Amino acid sequence: MSFFKNKIVRIIAIVMALFIGVMLLSKVRDNPIGRIAYGVVSPIYSGMDKVISPTRKFFSHVKNANKYEKEIEALKKENNELKLANRGSKEYIEENNRLKELLDLKEGMASTKTVTAKVVSYEPNSWYNTVMLNKGETSGIKKGDVVVTTLGLVGKVTDLGSNWAKVSTILNISNSVGVKLSRTGDVGVVSGDANLAENKECKLEYLSNDKGLIKGDILLTSGLGGIYPPDLLVGKVKEINSDSTGNLEYASVTTSVDFSSLYEVLVITYHE
Repeated sequence: MSFFKNKIVRIIAIVMALFIGVMLLSKVRDNPIGRIAYGVVSPIYSGMDKVISPTRKFFSHVKNANKYEKEIEALKKENNELKLANRGSKEYIEENNRLKELLDLKEGMASTKTVTAKVVSYEPNSWYNTVMLNKGETSGIKKGDVVVTTLGLVGKVTDLGSNWAKVSTILNISNSVGVKLSRTGDVGVVSGDANLAENKECKLEYLSNDKGLIKGDILLTSGLGGIYPPDLLVGKVKEINSDSTGNLEYASVTTSVDFSSLYEVLVITYHE
């Protein structure tokens, strides 16, 4: 084993000596002896250059690859920052649009007093039965106040503190809303249902004239009972379920409000 090691060492030493010799002779090849010596070792030099040149190019590529990798990482970082900035701008624009629509709604409700609030959380594992707002008593909100968005009815305030309010949505099984069909004026009751709430739907029952009900009928608050102001959009009829005699058992209602995307709301603190 030591024989082979010594042999490799000798070969390396000879190659290095030749390389150094070639470099020195290249400096003195203008004299006769130098030209002769250079002519002898020139083929060796060329052969060595063929071996060394690819190696030199390889390390040059490695160096450049490291440089390019850093540049690529910098570009990726810059691209991510631009994406974040663009997403922030998009969210800012969307929020401004929502607030503008809410302001238009507020201005259109001339006979009411309202407070704008943000939805800050949902009650966990409740199918959006309850949401929390970031305003409360200090903003003039009280229990029983009705909560709406530009899309329609959300629910009513059931509990609150100085700077928060809990809203029971119309998906809550404890809630019932007097409604009317916009097409016929027939009145009924929409209430929360544990099974339907999973699909963000409510139940329509006790319709005064269930024979005229059709899929797609629009439901508005009736104003009966004095809790909810009239003509707030509630939703539309999705499916009609009747008994064997053709009488309405109940109809499922798709709510006009998307409870999974609540951001800002209006709390009606007074209405005539």
